[in-house]
Amino acid sequence: MRRAPPVVAALVITAACGPKRPPPSFAPDPGLVSQIRELRMSTNATACPGESFGAAYTAVLNDGSLVPFETRYDQDHPPRLHVVFLERSSYEATPLEGGGWSAARDPLASAMTGFRLTATFRAKPSVTTSTVVAPDYGCLPHTFGFRGAGAGVSGPQVTVRLGILQSPFYDRLLVAGIEVEDAPPYYVLANARAVPPSDWLVISAQGSRGSRGADGAAGIAGTAGQSGCPGGAGGPGGAGGNGSAGGPGGRGGQVTIIAPAEEPFLAGLVDAQVPGGEGGDGGNGGKGGAGGKGGAANPATDPRCVVGTAGAAGPPGAKGPDGRDGQPGTRPQIVTVPTHDIWGMRIPPALAELIAYRPPPRR
Repeated sequence: MRRAPPVVAALVITAACGPKRPPPSFAPDPGLVSQIRELRMSTNATACPGESFGAAYTAVLNDGSLVPFETRYDQDHPPRLHVVFLERSSYEATPLEGGGWSAARDPLASAMTGFRLTATFRAKPSVTTSTVVAPDYGCLPHTFGFRGAGAGVSGPQVTVRLGILQSPFYDRLLVAGIEVEDAPPYYVLANARAVPPSDWLVISAQGSRGSRGADGAAGIAGTAGQSGCPGGAGGPGGAGGNGSAGGPGGRGGQVTIIAPAEEPFLAGLVDAQVPGGEGGDGGNGGKGGAGGKGGAANPATDPRCVVGTAGAAGPPGAKGPDGRDGQPGTRPQIVTVPTHDIWGMRIPPALAELIAYRPPPRR
């Protein structure tokens, strides 16, 4: 976890506690509004896609004094300024109650622009401020597991594309595209100058679990004994049926790694795993049949006549054997191609911008 500045951390805690909102009629004092000449926003230097981060807002008056926009509201002592007086917007983040922001989860959405944040004082729209928070990819997941769909089905075909690009924030930006069958690609980004030398990205294409065996049938109940003196014994219950075997697990899938011919070592960043699926559980044995009821004493008035003994319950069936685990898939395939051929045909616009980006020349 990254440590945020004290003021930002306080805002995050405030949001979590659910600060009391001001009433709709709450408005800033017109005299104070006329004195505000500038709005300042303080927030994290960096943010990770999908995470939330805090921000603090301050009004600068004509005499240079500072008035903070509060996140709490006390009816007995209302603040001079409150964050509800601000209109906040961003293409790459969502404003949160309490002044914070939630960064867009797609790392490509902010790769070229960062998280652009704008805050405007509603009562005086000419007072506005904007800032850019640089993307940091330290929180993104690096482990992905995929399974075949359906009992005993083979694992999916997964393609991992790796390349080094540039952005306004990173001179060496590692981009990994993960494609599973025909689903849209998912992208993971990282600072290529800080990535571990191997097994940075773990991809598992596993076969699905085998089907569960059917349960055995219950045994037939024993026949009731005949009435008599004494009553006849009940018949024994029938044995429960054995459960059937579980189905075999699916075979492991296939992982193809596509790396640039100019930097083939990038393929070593991927730990590709293709285990077979687990065998299905065997079915439970059926319950043994109940023993038959003993025959009634007939005649019941004769003390020598007693009820017959009940029959013994039948034995339960045996649990079926578990299915065997699926075989592992084939060894991962590594393909090296020229850099311009890495990304295939399905290139989202945000990735196309990264591919085309060239940093301005240094002066």
